[in-house]
Amino acid sequence: MTYLIKRYKSGTATREEISKLEKFWNEANRDTSFMDAHTTTELLETGRQMFNAIRYEIGKQERTIGIPLLSNPLFYRAAAAVLILLTVSIWSYVGLNRTTEVRTGFGERLTISLPDKSNVVLNGNSVLRYSDSWGEETTREVWIEGEGFFSVTHTQNHQKFIVHASDQLNVEVLGTKFNVKARHYVSEVMLTEGQVKLGLPENSEAAPVFLKPGELATKNDNRLSKRKVKQKQFTSWMEDKLFFERTPLSEVAIILKETYGLRVTFGDRELEKRELSGEISSATADDILYAIAETFSLKVEKDGQSVIISVKDN
Repeated sequence: MTYLIKRYKSGTATREEISKLEKFWNEANRDTSFMDAHTTTELLETGRQMFNAIRYEIGKQERTIGIPLLSNPLFYRAAAAVLILLTVSIWSYVGLNRTTEVRTGFGERLTISLPDKSNVVLNGNSVLRYSDSWGEETTREVWIEGEGFFSVTHTQNHQKFIVHASDQLNVEVLGTKFNVKARHYVSEVMLTEGQVKLGLPENSEAAPVFLKPGELATKNDNRLSKRKVKQKQFTSWMEDKLFFERTPLSEVAIILKETYGLRVTFGDRELEKRELSGEISSATADDILYAIAETFSLKVEKDGQSVIISVKDN
């Protein structure tokens, strides 16, 4: 390829050789896979370095032959075309692939408006990523780690909306409302309105699962299952409430860790099996701990982010 470029620059390339160069350039221009492994800053820095390298080569050849190489219209057009196409390619790639990342702290909750006017209520200790701009013909995609409630807008051309959970669970919708939890210990989707399709990667043997309102899908060991549940148990957190129905304290401890950043230990392992039922109207970490202490007459000691739950001394 270097040989062909030299022949092209010297003006001795044949039509067949020029055709090969044009084909190579067109294929390289379509293939942007090399950009995927680099950040925006790295891509722009690469463009700057290539520009300076071309400018240096032009100056070096001018000094060697004593004739301004830029006076050669063919070389000038070739160099200018390379620089323009490179710049446009990088800026187009950067513009189309610029992403937004939203993170919530422990106990924090945020409402995010997506480019298509869909909304996401993001629960504490969660991350949401999405492209800054969505084309009218492209699939709308977001990535979530943690928990969020989605209200998806249905577009006129029926664009797909796909939520990628952190453990490769994919939720495909058109226009609907649903809750997604993608924590390290569980991935689940609870549908409140419309219909969603859940799937795992193509290499998985699990069949897709379709949900109806009031159904919960759970991913376990690369398999998907679903069942009917009470909606408020999975969505009440958006209203500063938590609803428990025979929920073991071991699971409550996980919620306290994942959403509020508390490390809970039990003085007696048997306490983990006790089941909490009812609604906590103000779902702060302290409210949950108070409910546990009052319901079971237990001693709850909190020191910073550490909590010890034990039986009260007689």
